[in-house]
Formats: sequence, C-alpha cells, structure tokens
Amino acid sequence: MKKGISQLVLPRDKSLKEHLQFAGSAGYDGIELSFRREDLHLDMKERELEAVREMCLEHGLIPCSACGVSAPLASPDRDERERGKENLIKLLRCASVLGIDAVLVVPGRVSESVPYDAAYENCLRSLMEIAPVAEEIKVSIAIENVWNRFLLSPLEMRMLLETVDSPYVGMYFDVGNVVIFGYPEQWIRIIGPKIRKVHVKDFRRKGYQWTPLMEGDVNWKAVMSELKAIGYDDFLISEVGGDEETHRRTAKAIDRIISLV
Repeated sequence: MKKGISQLVLPRDKSLKEHLQFAGSAGYDGIELSFRREDLHLDMKERELEAVREMCLEHGLIPCSACGVSAPLASPDRDERERGKENLIKLLRCASVLGIDAVLVVPGRVSESVPYDAAYENCLRSLMEIAPVAEEIKVSIAIENVWNRFLLSPLEMRMLLETVDSPYVGMYFDVGNVVIFGYPEQWIRIIGPKIRKVHVKDFRRKGYQWTPLMEGDVNWKAVMSELKAIGYDDFLISEVGGDEETHRRTAKAIDRIISLV
C-alpha cells in the first residue's frame, strides 16, 4: 500500500503547485485532488489536466483520487439530481485524463425534509443511471461514509452496491468516520472488495474528538488485517487536519500503520 494526502486538509490559501511541493517533501506518495478550486475545476481542457498530472509526477506524487464536487444523487429535487449527475460525469472524465481510477462521492443526506427511504431510492436510481458512464470511462464512483445520517450500516451500504451491481460503483471507506457508531474492521470485512479507496483518520469516543493517527480508538492492526484479507493494495489517504508538522507526522504514522501487516 501507499500513503496519500487529500488536498481538502491542506491550506486553502496555497496554490495547487504549493500543495504538491509540500506533499512531496512530506513523504507522501500520492495526492487526492480537489476540484473545489480556481486552479483545478471541472471545465478544464484536456491539455490543462494533462499538465496537472505532469506537475504531480514532477513532485513524486501520483494523482490517486478526486473529490470536491457537489453530486446530490439522493436529493428529492429532480433538477438537483440531474445537476449532480452532470457534475459527476464531468469529474469522471477529468479523473480519466489525470490517470485517477476512482472519485469520491457524497450522495446527499437525510434530514427532516428528506426521508431516509426516499433518499435511498433516489440515490439507487441515480447510481444505476450513471453507472454505464463510469463503466465506459473506466473510473469508479466511490460512495463515502460520512456523518450525513445516511447509509449508516455496512449491510445497507453493501445492499446498495450489490443492487447497482456495477464493477465501477463501490465504496470510499473512511476509517475514522465509522468509529462513533461502529467498528471499521467489521465494515471492511462486510463490504469486501467493493472498497475502492480508503481515508485514514482516528477518533476517540470518550470526549468525542478527533486524534492523531494511532492515538484514538481505531484498532489499526485489525483494520489492516481486514484490508489485506479483501486484497486492498491501494492508497491510504490522509484526511487528518492540521499544520505542516502534523501532516509530516501523519505520513510517518501511515508508514507505521502499513507495517502492521
């Protein structure tokens, strides 16, 4: 496995080039690119995206994931869902040019005005409509588990992915996001090879707080054992916030986590 870092946790006032310079110097192997920026967006031409890929490689970084695009596939508003699908298709095409094999998607959230069952049906329908595009482009849609009151169990996530039944629709597994209501190693075993990418961060239930990697309640040895069992050999991508020194320490912590198996 390799270690990556998400642009989402790097300073917003820094340029893409500055992010790449830092991530390379901090020891990361890859970077998750955010399309929520002026210097990286969905309307870039192919040659501009190719230049971004070259810039990543020049700094010793593999573009390993893409994120930052609004894709409310579970929304009750049909127009919102259509705009979300359009954004997602653009992101898939951008990712293909960059050599990225999976993109992060948060499909929406459940609220008082968005019933759980309706969100599930809308999300399922949207994924089934867009899956053929992902298959044609050969870039996976990876649904992330976040604190959105939706897809709250591994059984439910697995059912969604199995119903869509596409090799290019999987899960973006966030280790730390599970800890408040479950056990990451159980999710990994249940979801299995449908896991396309992994975010790493840590969480302590007592005190309800994020911690540095390996200082919270995540059983990293069990997590790595289950990842190995399902054949995952891709990036562990840091979504740990903090300053430059924190990111350097996080890179070293990921090395220690990888060495557990």
